[in-house]
Amino acid sequence: MTPSLECDVLVVGGGAGALTGALTAATLGLDVILAEKTEYLGGTAAYAGAGLWLPLNKISAAAFSDSREEVGAYVAATTDDTGFADLRTAYLDAAPEMIDFLLQDHSLDFYWRAFPDYYPDAPGYKPQGRAIFPKPLPAWVLGDLIHLIRPELPLIRGGHDTGSRVEGGRALLGRLIQACVRAGVRIELESPLVELETREGAVVGARLGGPEGDVHVRARGGVLLAAGGFDHDIEMRKQEGHPVESGWQMGAPGSTGEVLAEARRIGAGADLLHEAWWTPAFRTPLGPSFRVRERGHPGSIVVDQDGRRFCNESLPYDRIGRAFRTRVLDGTLTLPAWFIVDQAYVDRYGLNGEPPRAPVPEEWLSGGFAYCGEDLEKLAAALGIPGDNLVETVERFNRFAETGVDEDFGRGGNAFDLFFGDPEVDPNPALAPLKKGPFYALPMILSDLGTKGGLRADPHARVLDESGTPIPGLYAAGNIMASWTGSCYPGPGAPIGSSMVFGYLAARHMVDRAAT
Repeated sequence: MTPSLECDVLVVGGGAGALTGALTAATLGLDVILAEKTEYLGGTAAYAGAGLWLPLNKISAAAFSDSREEVGAYVAATTDDTGFADLRTAYLDAAPEMIDFLLQDHSLDFYWRAFPDYYPDAPGYKPQGRAIFPKPLPAWVLGDLIHLIRPELPLIRGGHDTGSRVEGGRALLGRLIQACVRAGVRIELESPLVELETREGAVVGARLGGPEGDVHVRARGGVLLAAGGFDHDIEMRKQEGHPVESGWQMGAPGSTGEVLAEARRIGAGADLLHEAWWTPAFRTPLGPSFRVRERGHPGSIVVDQDGRRFCNESLPYDRIGRAFRTRVLDGTLTLPAWFIVDQAYVDRYGLNGEPPRAPVPEEWLSGGFAYCGEDLEKLAAALGIPGDNLVETVERFNRFAETGVDEDFGRGGNAFDLFFGDPEVDPNPALAPLKKGPFYALPMILSDLGTKGGLRADPHARVLDESGTPIPGLYAAGNIMASWTGSCYPGPGAPIGSSMVFGYLAARHMVDRAAT
């Protein structure tokens, strides 16, 4: 006989949205089980810097002036035609409320630092940005709980050696885990969702797998699905038009799409399945490397298979990722593209996380993860691209660096571009010439921070069926949910912030549901 458990709320997933939903429900008096299919909590948030794009929260309000009118204008200008108006409103209403709620627990603490919004030409844009960040904490504060958090990425893939401190996404997760444990959340690892259980059209629980066999969980108040997207289901992604290959994804390994498939099996509707949080990434021996700053430093360009620039290299990662995606789909870009710098760049900034002046690792050069040429013609020959085109491209770019005006793509012409520029470089901090050999190239692929299409939900995070009617007892948050942002990425931390806000809204609705 299959063993059974009971609770008020079952949360499926272990990332920031799942933990926020679990914490909210437990703090408000409900009995909560959180079931994560892998051996760690954290999901892709564990790899993130963990900016949280949460406009009008009290922490950023203390740093700069903002208003609902400005935020509304910015969001409307960047997400109209692709986002969902009801979800946008719910998000903007709930974001500051959620931060106030979380700050009631002494484990949760945040700070503001400047990081610009991603659409500098939109009304309501804030060059200082609307993101807040979790405060780092000493590892000893977490005790044994630190072993529940998904490990940091290796340095070559964008990870960091944080020593005895827990920072970024892992700090956010550690703080949420502490609070959840204190609130009485029952955490079950290696407990994948096998089946949603329904009665008379409502979700009443689920069957979970586990090391010792299946377990039935009856959930009196509802089931929150916050298990990530379908990042690693390459067959489904290609069916939905994603120009991706296996091994290109930055998302955590647990995001394989079976929870989304199970919800659709019982009639849940879906949208935006062609979408993702796109980014270019360097190809490395251990997988894609997501870097925010490197493209913005002066003295770097990105070229295609013909040795030509095709975009503003300093664009926010989702926007340049979309430029990659569009050109791959229309056949004008063959991957990899090439990130090209000279020795002066390597000496000043380093390459793919290596410190300044460090030699490019021999294993990169011998393994096809970096290329070197004493001059541009030799580099082009190593890359298999036309040497005369690359020379012409670099000479043209160098003229732009001298005048300070990128006549082709406008690089360095807005606040976002300049944020990652070098203030010691004149006349444009985002532009410097490539002159000092040897020259280096890193292969760039199209990666993503997760899919962002999934279950259609309402402003309470209730999952909707294919006719648009809420399925009683079923909720969604995070990348398993069709994002309120549509095809836009408004600012740093929109994915994690969205996951947390809709996890919070789902829990609040389940609390109200339980009360009635």
